[in-house]
Amino acid sequence: MTGQSRPYRPQDVRFFDQLSLAAVRSAVSTSRHFLRLTLFKWQAAFVEDDALLITSELVTNAVTATGVLTDHPTWGELEKLNLVQVRLVGLRDSIVIEVWDASPEAPTPMQADDDAEDGRGLLLVQQLAERWGSYRPRAVSGKVVWAELAVRPPRPTPLPRREKSARSTIRPVRPDVGFLRRVPTGWRWPSGGLLMARHTGMTRAVRARGRVPLGVLSPDRP
Repeated sequence: MTGQSRPYRPQDVRFFDQLSLAAVRSAVSTSRHFLRLTLFKWQAAFVEDDALLITSELVTNAVTATGVLTDHPTWGELEKLNLVQVRLVGLRDSIVIEVWDASPEAPTPMQADDDAEDGRGLLLVQQLAERWGSYRPRAVSGKVVWAELAVRPPRPTPLPRREKSARSTIRPVRPDVGFLRRVPTGWRWPSGGLLMARHTGMTRAVRARGRVPLGVLSPDRP
């Protein structure tokens, strides 16, 4: 427990909502619906999961301490039926969940066995809440157990960055500009050279002086 007094000042309250319920088993599910709708109205649904768990545990403890746990209560039990009150308080950077019941006994966390199905309620509240505690209100008897949750909107997930590809080690082949220039216009040979070209059984012999003209092919001779 981190406090035995109200965890906020009245002037710090930005908004609040509350609901009174009969201290019976159905109060747990009803309080969850109330909390879900309130958080949606306050645009704080991103803390809904933790808030619902905390509310369920606190209301369950309140009903267990002061309410009727039988599925079919008698008229005598209903005449003495207590109430529990769930209050949600919105502060600047947090919300406070308060549950009032008629029992004046302060809550005490108990170390539950590994095989136990219950008894972990306040331990779970302690793990989820930023802080928690209880206090006795001045106007009425009983106690208020509270838990505070920080309100931090989730940060948007950044888009994955594209990894830079490794530079290729293959060097591009540079074209032979001189060769490309010679192909359309004929071959250039040194002065006095002789070019023998064979193509489909034809032979031509020209003396290369300057640019070689494209001559007429003549049949091969023995």
